[in-house]
Amino acid sequence: MKAVTLLLAAAAFGAQANHDEHESHGHGHGAHEHGHGHLNLVLDGNQLMIELQAPAADLVGFEHAAKNDAEKAQYAKAMTQLKQPDALFRLDPAAGCTLTQQELNAPKDDHDHDHDHDKADGAKDEHHHEDGHADMGAMYTYTCAAPAKLTGLEATLFTVYPSLEKLSVQGILPTGQTAAELTPSAYKLSW
Repeated sequence: MKAVTLLLAAAAFGAQANHDEHESHGHGHGAHEHGHGHLNLVLDGNQLMIELQAPAADLVGFEHAAKNDAEKAQYAKAMTQLKQPDALFRLDPAAGCTLTQQELNAPKDDHDHDHDHDKADGAKDEHHHEDGHADMGAMYTYTCAAPAKLTGLEATLFTVYPSLEKLSVQGILPTGQTAAELTPSAYKLSW
């Protein structure tokens, strides 16, 4: 499970590199802030892993468990959007990257049991913070035919999720580590 180890390394790197004092309200890593998502990426050999995490309020429109049919439909739509990474990210076609695996991470909910929160090592994903805020996200794994031609990505998800104002990016690449901040007007990441 090399990929998971690398992703954990990226997350740990992110916690170290991007620990702004004004942003940590006693929450530790990844303070929950509406409009602010996190993107971790790892390029290892011909595999590209992208992990997206953002407040449920930005991806779904609310953070509580869906209470009525309208909210359940909104939640289902959000899950469908997360299953379509081509609408969220644009990779250079020359790199020939194909999505080989995806895993959705959503808050535990009474009506939705089609995702698995247990990791291979038995650890539980915890997406609910003590103060009731919920994060959602997904992990995408691509296999690229020509990874050397992958020199960046475009975060097109700002058009899908208009309330998302910025993405903090942490990455581990063949060239080293990278960190960036993407916004709706500056949505291209190059490496």
